[in-house]
Amino acid sequence: MVNINGKEWCDLNSSDIQAAISKIDFDESFYFELKRDEVQPKKIAEEVSAFSNSFGGYIFLGVSDDKKIEGCSSWNEQRIHTTMHDCITPTPSFDVKRFILGAKTVFVIKIDEGSEPPYITNHGKIYERISSGSCVIKDSSKLSQIYIKREQQLEKMEKKISIPPIPEIVSNTYGYIDIGFVLISSDDSSTFKAFCNADLKALASRLSQSHPFFNLAYIGQSIIFTPGGLTTSNGPMPAHTNNFLEIMDDGSARMRLLLINNNTADSSVNMMAPLIMLMTYQDVYTAVMGTLFPHKMAYAKKYESLTVRKQFQPVLLFDNTFPATYPGWEKDNKERLEKICEHRKIYGITSVITDDRIPKTGLYTIDQRQLLLWEQKYTADAILSELFYSRFIVMGHFPKPVS
Repeated sequence: MVNINGKEWCDLNSSDIQAAISKIDFDESFYFELKRDEVQPKKIAEEVSAFSNSFGGYIFLGVSDDKKIEGCSSWNEQRIHTTMHDCITPTPSFDVKRFILGAKTVFVIKIDEGSEPPYITNHGKIYERISSGSCVIKDSSKLSQIYIKREQQLEKMEKKISIPPIPEIVSNTYGYIDIGFVLISSDDSSTFKAFCNADLKALASRLSQSHPFFNLAYIGQSIIFTPGGLTTSNGPMPAHTNNFLEIMDDGSARMRLLLINNNTADSSVNMMAPLIMLMTYQDVYTAVMGTLFPHKMAYAKKYESLTVRKQFQPVLLFDNTFPATYPGWEKDNKERLEKICEHRKIYGITSVITDDRIPKTGLYTIDQRQLLLWEQKYTADAILSELFYSRFIVMGHFPKPVS
């Protein structure tokens, strides 16, 4: 999607909006729609549906068709948000900014290309953007194309971030957690620039302090990070049998976390190691792509999966490598063990015996709308935390007293 006045959405100010409107060639177009304050919610919903079903765009609210700045008195941010949530299904990904031009208020609504088309108005109609107007889709074949395109796109995304299974059973590996997400950026050039300009030397220097056997390398169109090479008595491990993070040049990523126990007499797996590794993955990714968030991300599609190779019992405990960094680890462990014992008295030993996936099929969306539903602010930290969160990583953790 194009930028207003050549600037990022987060950097826009009132002078940028004034300059954009004042340009001789600025007019309603494929990406821009001008609306007066008298416009009804029904018409706003139609325009938003069209932009969401096409390639995104902007609505200037409080500006007439002849580019006269009239301002808004009946529209405010609350009414815009209510219209978006009540008049369109599913709720689109959008943002609103308020600008003062002279003494008049103008709202600019930014609508991203939708991740789950078609976007339908509350009157049951679906619109698309054609030239400088929004037109209802009446052709059933065109509607079918939207659904087919959506399914093909999701299938392509899933294939892109899926990791092949480990080809054979390794004695100390009880399973693995895979996480992957496809990042859809609102500015592809910024994404590629972040990838190419990543300061891997500085990142490597920092990683060497905590992971002395790490590896960080460009392979094809990706950056691969592994915390250390794993080997067996028979030599190197099979393909994909390692903890690793792959960052692609479009900001997408996929990662694997091994669930390991080297004690053959015990089938428990300490989830603390993969938890800390996941935090390291987030740090590495942020060092490479962190400048994209939050404003250069349109949305992301994510999944996470658990593959069980041998049954195991998850626990979440600190081990003896923690004293230097976490002096309270022994007390914390005692409390954790008490909770585990209390839980087992009631429910038995938690045994993981089957594979699972979230969601069960397909991918789920992370965008501004979803974070708001989760009652989180749309910040870089919130987005990255969700991208690198796994609901499987906390297996064996019982934070609440059993009642």
